Amino acid sequence: MTSEAASATWTTRLRLPSLLVLAAVLVVWEAVSRRYGAYVMPSPRSVAQGLAAVVLTGEVWTHAGASLYRIAIGFGSALVVAVLLGLASFLWRPARVAVADVVTVLNATSVFVWIVVSLIWFGLTNMAPIFTTFMITLPVVAANVLEGVGSVDRKLLEMGQVYRLSGWETFRSIVIPSTIPHLVAGMKVGFGLALKVSVVAEIFGVTSGIGYVMNYSREILATQMVFVWALVMVGIMLVADKLVFDRMTRRLERWR
Repeated sequence: MTSEAASATWTTRLRLPSLLVLAAVLVVWEAVSRRYGAYVMPSPRSVAQGLAAVVLTGEVWTHAGASLYRIAIGFGSALVVAVLLGLASFLWRPARVAVADVVTVLNATSVFVWIVVSLIWFGLTNMAPIFTTFMITLPVVAANVLEGVGSVDRKLLEMGQVYRLSGWETFRSIVIPSTIPHLVAGMKVGFGLALKVSVVAEIFGVTSGIGYVMNYSREILATQMVFVWALVMVGIMLVADKLVFDRMTRRLERWR
């Protein structure tokens, strides 16, 4: 390996470009904080101190856990329904048109509409953010599943017919493995969207969770803590991406 190739390899492993971008962001952040004050832009140091405080007191686990619980139910339900819709569209061709139309309508519906409807139907309960998360993430995951179902190799389907596989066996053995890349991509996008949507819904409807504590921090003029909880959200997404979805992708690819 040449010196240039070795240098490039270590640069990639150490993620030096990302670290340089982070350093530049911190410099600009500090400058803006000094120019406009802590209420508008708290300093990186104060935010780091606030983050350490919520971790040490355990508050981060309380509110992050509440948000993740709601996301798990809402997003998990959307994932199950999306797979069932994919199965229906595979087994019955007219259903594919109907499912595609439903996905289009749901995609066109604003988050705010579902938040308001959920508050009317469920009030200040956990079901409000859970329902909102479900309705917003369902079309995202379902659209990817439908795309995967539509891209299945027809030769594999013909082979399934030769071996006289049932509709469910064909879906399990041929369609699902073929749609794995689309499904995982939809899950990654859907989880990120679920995190954002759930936090927004929590501002209006519950007394725990990241959205609730961010809104409470805003009301008491603790801008520092708004940034702290925003970093918690970023951390959750990074951990989910690396520890959950990347591992899931590798395992599913081996199974495929």
